[in-house]
Amino acid sequence: MAEITLDEAKKEAASLRTQLNEWADAYYSKDAPEVEDNVYDQSYNRLLELEKLYPQIVMPDSITQRVGGEIDSDFTKVNHPIPMLSMGDVFSKDELKEFDQRMQKLVGHPVAYNVELKIDGLSLSLEYEKGKLVRASTRGNGYVGEDVTQNARYIADIPQTLPEPLTTEVRGECYMGKEAFAKLNAEREEQGLSVFANPRNAAAGSLRQLDPKVTKKRQLSTFIYTWVNPPQEITSQHQAINRMHELGFHTNETGRKLASLAEVFDFIDEYTAKRNSLTYGIDGIVLKIDDLNIEQQLGNTVKVPRWEIAYKFPPEEQETTVRDIVWTVGRTGVVTPTAVMDPVQLAGTTVARASLHNPDYLNEKGVRIGDTVKLHKAGDIIPEISEVVLAKRPADSKPYLIPATCPSCGQKLVHLEDEVALRCINPSCPAQVEEGIIHFASRPAMNIAGLGPKIVKQLIAKDLVCNVADLYHLTADDLAQLDHFKEKSINNLLTAIDNSKANSVELLITGLGIDHVGAKAARLIAQKFKNLAKIMAQSVQDIASIDTIGMTIAESMTTYFAQPEAQKLIEELKESGLNMDYLGEDEPEEIPDNPFKDQTVVLTGKLEHYTRSEFTKKLQALGAKVTGSVSHKTNYVIYGKDAGSKFNKAQQLGVPLLTEEEAIAQIE
Repeated sequence: MAEITLDEAKKEAASLRTQLNEWADAYYSKDAPEVEDNVYDQSYNRLLELEKLYPQIVMPDSITQRVGGEIDSDFTKVNHPIPMLSMGDVFSKDELKEFDQRMQKLVGHPVAYNVELKIDGLSLSLEYEKGKLVRASTRGNGYVGEDVTQNARYIADIPQTLPEPLTTEVRGECYMGKEAFAKLNAEREEQGLSVFANPRNAAAGSLRQLDPKVTKKRQLSTFIYTWVNPPQEITSQHQAINRMHELGFHTNETGRKLASLAEVFDFIDEYTAKRNSLTYGIDGIVLKIDDLNIEQQLGNTVKVPRWEIAYKFPPEEQETTVRDIVWTVGRTGVVTPTAVMDPVQLAGTTVARASLHNPDYLNEKGVRIGDTVKLHKAGDIIPEISEVVLAKRPADSKPYLIPATCPSCGQKLVHLEDEVALRCINPSCPAQVEEGIIHFASRPAMNIAGLGPKIVKQLIAKDLVCNVADLYHLTADDLAQLDHFKEKSINNLLTAIDNSKANSVELLITGLGIDHVGAKAARLIAQKFKNLAKIMAQSVQDIASIDTIGMTIAESMTTYFAQPEAQKLIEELKESGLNMDYLGEDEPEEIPDNPFKDQTVVLTGKLEHYTRSEFTKKLQALGAKVTGSVSHKTNYVIYGKDAGSKFNKAQQLGVPLLTEEEAIAQIE
């Protein structure tokens, strides 16, 4: 560090604390980071350097003295008797060598490490009493978190009941996979909403929802890697992870016990190369001393455990030049800017375009045509501009002006309340019509084989269709006007269009492209009301009463069908012979929560109150899986008189045992 006086250090540290507090609040409390991780890390490490050089400037409330962010939410607060600490970070292999040397000096001999991937998510604690999940909570500031139990119950890989009646706590990472992250951001952009900056913030924003139904839709997952109070026979980190996996927790299979730093470096090199091919985002590698006794001896500092460290990947960025900013109109009228750039290789692919999402985002980044920009992949998947390299901005550069009119139809764009996007609200806008017909014909909707984007463009360009109803009036002579369309292609497309008339009505509802109404919502609504006429007659409250639907979907649907244009379109489709009824099978009603729902149960011995067949059917009606053999995956063994080998094996494995009377009492 260059020479700096005490007064200069005080002044710089105060400025850094203010900036870091603002960034931390945006990151932890609002799930909307304002800067890239590496920018935050550089400022944070600079503050650490200053405080190390002049310890007298360390403030008790400094961000370097606390974990995570302050808690400011509507969730119930949860105290962590054993703090959920963050990890120390290093950014080079030389720093890892220093960490290893420090550990050897503290311990007195070389140590083995359990090496794990650093998942790009948020910390989560799961508490169990007698094998039942009783509480899930976020890390918060390390000492006080938020109770997110109801939301966690909708995460598929979190076991609600353990195969053993353990009272224990485990911790890990809640994350959103790359595919789910990309899909969620695409949906939000189409709806005119702001997008999530990275998978960690998407996961945090999804888990910290006051409506658990929103969490359920977001496809969250977990990796569990810490056992707070493991049984005495568990003496190492890799052993703890293996045992947690046996208990049904989702653990990361890539972790390894490594005896030397050379092996650790090989692991880092391996996953630096594999990083982009993983289905989830990682931002580094974690080293933990494998021996739990040594971990306990070393303990923690105020902020971090002494026995673990995170090696963070350097940001993978490329510089390129913005040649143009183009605007595209989606089927809902949202107008989205995209930067067109000189192609560069980034994270294994060639990138030449990056979404700028909305006018606010474009202005915030300050991107201009001709700018040199730094490009990275958000969540290792979505190309994104990190920043403009102002030092390389051309001398004749001019600020980019946001368009006021639609690039497709020329009508005035509007900025609706509560949206960050610009919208074209002209229902006859050619771009919206084109996107709407493409969506209508797509596989999740009416599934009209052969009617792809290129064909739709030609149909519109030749004035053969102007809405989806026109598809059902097309003739062989009309299709003969299309490029490269001969008799076979004409017959195939006309047949596909005709076949789509017989689709169940939920596919038609999906194809109409109503805001917020996807395939699943359309199916649930169609199942409930059976035909389109009844659906169109329902109130907002009637539709919102369906489980998982909610007010947003209900209001969007009733608003759409209240429009005279929509009613006219439905009438035209009906006259063309489209089916308006629900043809699918009704799904069974949701089974209410009960002690046997989603549990694996074995019956043994002579039952008095029911026959074996009757009791099996009763349990299955409650959502239980009744099997014939006992294993670690068995949740309960229900026994009657003269129970034999299955009873004995359950005792050996620690599987909970219930008498027939006890099971009946729980059912009732």
